Amino acid sequence: MEDRFSNIDEVSRLLEDHSAVRLLRKQHAPMIVAFLWRAFREERRQAYGSQELNTLLSDFLFAANEGAGEGGKPYPRTSRLYLEDWTKDGFLRQYYEAGAAEATFELTPAAEQALVWIAELDKREFVGAESRLLQLFNMLQELTYGSSTDAKARLEQLLAQRLELDREIMELEEGQISRLDPTRMREQLKLIEETAAKLLADFRQIEENFRQLNTKAREEQINRQHSRGQVLDEIFSAQDAIMETDQGKTFTAFWAFLMDQDRQDRLDQMAAQLFEQPELEAYRNHSVLPRLKILLVEAGERVDRTTTRLIEQLRRFLASRTFLENRRAGQVIEEIEQLALQVKNEPPPQRFFSDIAGKPAVNLVMERRLFQPADELQLASDQPVAGNAVKVLTEGLYNQMYIDPEELKNRIQKMLRGKQQVSLKEVVAHAPVEKGLSEIVAYFGLATQWEPHQKAVINTGQQEKLFYESEGQTYAVELPQILFLK
Repeated sequence: MEDRFSNIDEVSRLLEDHSAVRLLRKQHAPMIVAFLWRAFREERRQAYGSQELNTLLSDFLFAANEGAGEGGKPYPRTSRLYLEDWTKDGFLRQYYEAGAAEATFELTPAAEQALVWIAELDKREFVGAESRLLQLFNMLQELTYGSSTDAKARLEQLLAQRLELDREIMELEEGQISRLDPTRMREQLKLIEETAAKLLADFRQIEENFRQLNTKAREEQINRQHSRGQVLDEIFSAQDAIMETDQGKTFTAFWAFLMDQDRQDRLDQMAAQLFEQPELEAYRNHSVLPRLKILLVEAGERVDRTTTRLIEQLRRFLASRTFLENRRAGQVIEEIEQLALQVKNEPPPQRFFSDIAGKPAVNLVMERRLFQPADELQLASDQPVAGNAVKVLTEGLYNQMYIDPEELKNRIQKMLRGKQQVSLKEVVAHAPVEKGLSEIVAYFGLATQWEPHQKAVINTGQQEKLFYESEGQTYAVELPQILFLK
């Protein structure tokens, strides 16, 4: 339990500092909430380009001002100024993708929390009390069963489950099909929708945790002036600590679960079957479930891409620090040389006028290696005897191996027809490797440099074995799982 919320000072600090509370306290909070909800929640969008979001907000403000009538413009500022203020206040995050010409905007975790709270504040549809109670009961049962060390109790639980399954099988064999009533269907669908929305919102907090780690690492390097080795050790230790927390372990388990192709296909299949029911068909256009797999993959990929980008930023930051240190060292050497020239003709009278910390490194002459002359190449100067010339095989010059990237792309695009994604293992199984390991490396290169309108995911948490034949032998290569997305 969060006992700290019983402390007045702690609650006061939270209400003053949290960005979600500041959003609800803003002068135009209703307009901000309404626009963010329409742009991100209704459109099921994770991010917008600067120009697209600016145009969308401009149209929204125009409609709001026109609806105000003769009372004047309640929102007189331009859309760009509003976006800048919301970014400064922590409601939106603005950043630049690699190679992008314009900025990208996305919701912050605080803005997500504010939207969720507003949605929970006024529920006009029915509340699925029964489904929530069943979910609570099942979770308690699973927790009790999974944490128990009593073999007898667990055996009784399994036997009870088997009896229930046997009873249901007998009813199906006799033609008796028990089906949920329409109210229970809508109730459980609403509960699934809420859980999916909260799951997608959680990824923003995970991204934010890694960004805070990156910021902390930079601040410590600037303020404490540690060596690069110490900074890297602190960075990697903190990153490992995050992944070892409950949140980090849950994300790792989620990503491994989602990257299973069978489970992805099963998720699509269940979503498609769900909305084939007449009672739920009307909810298809407003539901997140048909696109849930794609949204989850994109959200997980964004977290993975964020961590990669943060590591690259830290690498550049440390490289810049190295450059500055080297330049400073050069400046110090020049200053020493200038001082040496100044006292060249008038050396200090003291015998010991300077001390150098540390022990001197002594390199004795006899410790050096002896000189060894290079081996001379002896060439026979005799004229070759006619008829004994060596035949040089030149066919190898014309049999150089070339791998066409466009051919590999065409293979992948053919496999993606009718599918949302395809793994490298499936591509290799359909079109066997003909040019050995170099061809697999070329596929790997395509995954890291895929075209902007297509995506590729390298799942380092799961390994796959690829097989190819060369010169009559079969070889196996173990690589991280590579998924090409449509």
